[in-house]
Order: sequence, then structure tokens, then C-alpha cells
Amino acid sequence: MPFLTHSLNIRKGDTISCKYPKHGRLNILKRHNGIVEKLGVSNNGLYVTLRSACGAVRSLSLDKMIEPKRV
Repeated sequence: MPFLTHSLNIRKGDTISCKYPKHGRLNILKRHNGIVEKLGVSNNGLYVTLRSACGAVRSLSLDKMIEPKRV
């Protein structure tokens, strides 16, 4: 089930890269890279769960992502 976000189709298994506010709220951006494990919808909108190369798992809101790219 694909989601259309920022004119970018993201699916489970895709590798994406984006900038995201530090701790989800600060004006400091951090780059996140990883493989999409899950796409979902919550009360706050669409989100993506990423697993990075080092094994860290992050859930990121699609509304807060800046410059998302498929790699």
C-alpha cells in the first residue's frame, strides 16, 4: 500500500534519506537514513518506521520530514 508524500512514493523496503528536527521539535536538523520497515497512520498523521545501518529504529512523522529522498 503506497503513500504519496512530498511527491515521493514510499513503500515498505525502500531506502530513504531525510532531514528531521532533533528530538522531533528543535530547530536543529539531523539526517536520517534507513530502510522503511513500517508505514502507518496515527492521530498525528502519517509516519514511517526506519531501521538504520547501525540497527537503530526510528519512527518519523512525514509532516516533519524535510527533503525526503529515495536512495
